[in-house]
Amino acid sequence: MRIAVVGAGGVGGGFGADLAKAGADVTFIARGAHLAAMKSQGLKVQGPRGETHLVPTQATDDPASVGKVDIVLFCVKLWDIESAGAHIKPLIGPHTAAITLQNGIDAHERLIPILGSSAVMGGVAQISASIIAPRRDPTGRHLHAHDLR
Repeated sequence: MRIAVVGAGGVGGGFGADLAKAGADVTFIARGAHLAAMKSQGLKVQGPRGETHLVPTQATDDPASVGKVDIVLFCVKLWDIESAGAHIKPLIGPHTAAITLQNGIDAHERLIPILGSSAVMGGVAQISASIIAPRRDPTGRHLHAHDLR
């Protein structure tokens, strides 16, 4: 099964890492510091169920390079739905399920005009997660692991 995870933060990173660990072919669609960190250090998820460290991590900022997938876990912030939805159109095939996992009740309704009603499924996830690195300081500057001592 080919899965694309759009937004590799707490929700997308956690579920994507679990799916990859279980043997699914997972590619993360990311940008900026998250993409750079995954490409150079992999993706590490720590929690009460243990630690997963995906090295190497399949990650890109170009959905067209991935092609059509079976499932898209759409885990971007609510304010990025429209721009991210337009960006991931190359992932959507006739049998792709795009599952939205955002804070907010209308994410799937906002994604339907972009990807089509046959592709979009509303989802619910309950997870408590924090991004340790990379993250931004209050000025917007990216912090990396060596900055967090």
